[in-house]
Amino acid sequence: MTRDVLHPDHLQPNDMVGPWRIVERLGLGGSARVFKVERGGRLYAMKMALRPVSDEEERSEPAGEEAAMRIEREAAALLTYSPHPHLVRVHAVDCWPHPDRGYPFIVTDLVEGDDWHVWRWKTNPNSVRLVDAFSEAVRTVGALHERGAYHRDLKAENLLIRRADGHVFVVDFGNVRLPGTFAETLGVPVGVFHLLPPELLEYTRSEVWRQGVPFEGGAAADLYALGIILYQGLCDHHPFDPYLSDRALTAAISTVPPTPPHIINPRAPRVLSDIAMKLLEKQPEARYPSTESLLQALWGAGKERASRAWKVPLLPSTEELPLEATPEEKEEWLSRQQGVPPEPKAARARPPAERSQPQEEAQEEVPPRERRAWRMRHLAVVSLALLAVLFLASWLVRSTLPSPHMSEPTASVGFEKGSVSVPTLATSQDSAPASGNLRLRVLAVWLCTATGLGCPAAQVRPEPDACPEEARRNNFEVLKLNEGMELQALVDINQPGEPTQEGSYRDGPIVGRVVQRDWSPPELPGGTLLYGKLWTGPGIQNRDGEDAVLGRYTEALLPDGRKLPVCIVLGGPEGRWPKLSGSKPGAVRLPRELPVAAVWRWP
Repeated sequence: MTRDVLHPDHLQPNDMVGPWRIVERLGLGGSARVFKVERGGRLYAMKMALRPVSDEEERSEPAGEEAAMRIEREAAALLTYSPHPHLVRVHAVDCWPHPDRGYPFIVTDLVEGDDWHVWRWKTNPNSVRLVDAFSEAVRTVGALHERGAYHRDLKAENLLIRRADGHVFVVDFGNVRLPGTFAETLGVPVGVFHLLPPELLEYTRSEVWRQGVPFEGGAAADLYALGIILYQGLCDHHPFDPYLSDRALTAAISTVPPTPPHIINPRAPRVLSDIAMKLLEKQPEARYPSTESLLQALWGAGKERASRAWKVPLLPSTEELPLEATPEEKEEWLSRQQGVPPEPKAARARPPAERSQPQEEAQEEVPPRERRAWRMRHLAVVSLALLAVLFLASWLVRSTLPSPHMSEPTASVGFEKGSVSVPTLATSQDSAPASGNLRLRVLAVWLCTATGLGCPAAQVRPEPDACPEEARRNNFEVLKLNEGMELQALVDINQPGEPTQEGSYRDGPIVGRVVQRDWSPPELPGGTLLYGKLWTGPGIQNRDGEDAVLGRYTEALLPDGRKLPVCIVLGGPEGRWPKLSGSKPGAVRLPRELPVAAVWRWP
């Protein structure tokens, strides 16, 4: 098909670029576009620069020269190191539509698959599967290092996992440093700011940069980038918040250790979390010295892979990993990407094969009639036990309800993170009965929680109350917060997704994370985790009479490891935030990032 096409962004399906027919656009980059193309009945990938090359008189024009250099560098790297099982082969290097003044492009093998992030969101791998894929990428990078080449742009988007067999391919060599060549630029290579290693930021502040000496990078920079990829895989978070200001982000990368993945995500094995943290050390010499050392550490960690903890999906469920605002929208998105109808919910709810198979085999050994009889007896026993527990829990709760002569609750008992707050009741009698009453009430709450049964007269929301003295002291003396001063925080780090998106919340424990801002006090840095609880109603309203949620954070875990009791509320000093439209019981819609504030008294 022949049309007057002037720019790569004008290319449409069935347009011809030489002998290559455009099938569809695959990706958008800052300096190039990637297309799926066809020739002779076979499919390939075409990467085309967004700026044309110039003739000799205009070769000094930096934009066109840079576009050509990136394509030339990528072609040289792939031609030098292929064939390699995890690098794509080059089939053509050319310019379009004019060989001297056109847009440079490269045609390679097509990898039908997903990048590191999308693969994780689609498959929700366990630690075994994640380490296997990650190790494959490490071995490929190691093969480059052995021959003196350094990728310098390793990130999730440049790892492609082939859908057919799960093999990992390292792509995008536009920033590669080949043996005997200089780096791409004298300054910072093209990339994402929050992924840059500390030594690169130090280089940009040094006199070396001003003198025109290029940044070498080397193995240490690639290993740091691999650490970010592993970190993201273990907890589905960035080590450093990409929404920080440039100044705050520079300070964080240079001086603040990221929160270990196993703290953000308890499902992440500690041994893998430690490997990621070592790769993210500030000083290059503190990291693993080579990819071979890293592979040895992963092999050593793999000795635990037979444990149950390594076989549990790293995130709660694929349905809870929204790329869009809701799980339903995420499912539709994934289906569009895969080109297949959404999987029925009943099929997704089935337990993993390795867990269900032993049960099925055991059932096959029992005759059907005996199996039915056993099930009936088992059901009867379980029913009687549940009735007994329900009766006991109901009696305990009723027996601990305040009598008419008791005053209102005057204090709260702080339990471990995520537990139910239990009020103490002040009476005109001596304290011994109250103490016994509290113990009975704690037992009642435990029974209600452990059985999942609804107990009568359960507390709907906490009452206003004074903060403990230690928490007040930490708020305003140790952390130097001002009353009413608003900071920003992710409501719950267990809600994956971007901070600008909405999340779905319900009553229960939450783990927030402070977002660094220019005005943030240094005593409460970005990355600090806040442990607390969220109440979603009904009956909770803000000052304007809108249905709202109430959130309290009672403990802060600072990046330096200190744990401090605090009194910090969600939604600013009022301590309440209105629900967004679309909220329903058990699934309240809120922004993922909200203001928080230190208070003297729980509102």
